[in-house]
Amino acid sequence: MSMAKVGDANIEYYLEGTGPPLLMISGFTAQASGWHEPFVRLLQPHFTTIRYSHRGTGTSDRLSGEITLRDLANDAAGLLSALGIEQAHVLGVSMGGMVAQELVLNHPQRVQGLVLGCTTCGGASHSDREGGAVPAAPEVVALLTPQPGLSREEQVRRSWPAVTTPEFLESRRDVMEERLRLSLINPTPIETAMRQMAAVQMFDSFDRLPQIKAPTLVLHGDQDVLVPVANAHVLKERIAGAELRIVAGAGHLFTFESPEESAAAVVEFLTKVPVGA
Repeated sequence: MSMAKVGDANIEYYLEGTGPPLLMISGFTAQASGWHEPFVRLLQPHFTTIRYSHRGTGTSDRLSGEITLRDLANDAAGLLSALGIEQAHVLGVSMGGMVAQELVLNHPQRVQGLVLGCTTCGGASHSDREGGAVPAAPEVVALLTPQPGLSREEQVRRSWPAVTTPEFLESRRDVMEERLRLSLINPTPIETAMRQMAAVQMFDSFDRLPQIKAPTLVLHGDQDVLVPVANAHVLKERIAGAELRIVAGAGHLFTFESPEESAAAVVEFLTKVPVGA
């Protein structure tokens, strides 16, 4: 683990592997150590992976005020600058996929190839608009709503059915327990979670998606109940030339449930993106 000065913040990052740079953008409240190691290890023979913790998570500096996902995208661009990297492939999952959209829209020269995993174009506030994000069912959202009297660990375990399939939870609960253990080493503060949630609720890229010119792969589990797979089809239809890959039998945490298939899809797509694309 290393630290880089990005704007007014110190940002934690891990630089590993060999090959072209691949910036990996984490999801809601997640941090650099939260990526599924088997998935990351499958990428590292092909790419120099750059995992980092958004400000307010991991050992990065704490948040000092409200944020937007564009702010987090500016941090991502700033990290690349701090590392002397002019252009990188970008993989963003969930909220990180929204940050990746802001990155490619506001810093297009930074992004060579783009992978958007289990994510959405947002725009929940425009529910009267034809097209756009497809929300989770109310009962799924309820699983993520904090309950009075529950510990942090109990809250997280209660949320698991929203992010993974029942089959995976039954057969590989050990994976989820290890993910929980790692997240509790340096837990994300509640104020960060609240500010990230506010930023997610404000996010809306629907009308801007046709501006994305980077070669794009949309990657999604077909059993995702948190960000329904219909969102992947919206992204694919709105981004010119985008490819769509559906991971059968996987939920929101598709990189945990199907690391080999997920990594193979990323490698196959990004290795055919020409330099300077």
